[in-house]
Amino acid sequence: MTVETLEDKIKRYWNNQPCNIRHGQSQPGSLEFFQEVSARRYRVEAHIPEFAGFHLWQGKRVLEIGPGIGSDAAEFARNGAEYYAIDYSEESIKLAQKRFEAEGLEGIFRCGDASDPAMYVNLPKFDLVYSYGVIHHFPAIDKIINNVHFALTKDGEFRFMVYAKN
Repeated sequence: MTVETLEDKIKRYWNNQPCNIRHGQSQPGSLEFFQEVSARRYRVEAHIPEFAGFHLWQGKRVLEIGPGIGSDAAEFARNGAEYYAIDYSEESIKLAQKRFEAEGLEGIFRCGDASDPAMYVNLPKFDLVYSYGVIHHFPAIDKIINNVHFALTKDGEFRFMVYAKN
């Protein structure tokens, strides 16, 4: 009998219900669905655009850890960032890629564990590493942060948000 690890449980959870998948009424994966999800996201969490500073990264390299179905990803790409992503959930990556196709955006997506240094092999250095509400869901936060340190350019920035208990 194989014992399911915490990492396996995390992956199964996010593959079964990618973040914000229930926030649209249209067919999941359709352009209308993605527009509904983003409209709700930025209405409910109106502070995200200011925190992310999407417009600040035009012509810069951005790596997002945990893009989910790609709401913030699309904003970075729409604003001219050279966009990359790492997500643990295959289903989230599939939907984010579908979103980019539907919106005519460009980005590079990798499915895997952001705490694994191998995920960063053959990637460039980044001006911004961004992670909103993601890394606290994973047990190896220290390893993720260490990888981020090595993924940033000399003057690069790490913008992340983790949820507090209260």
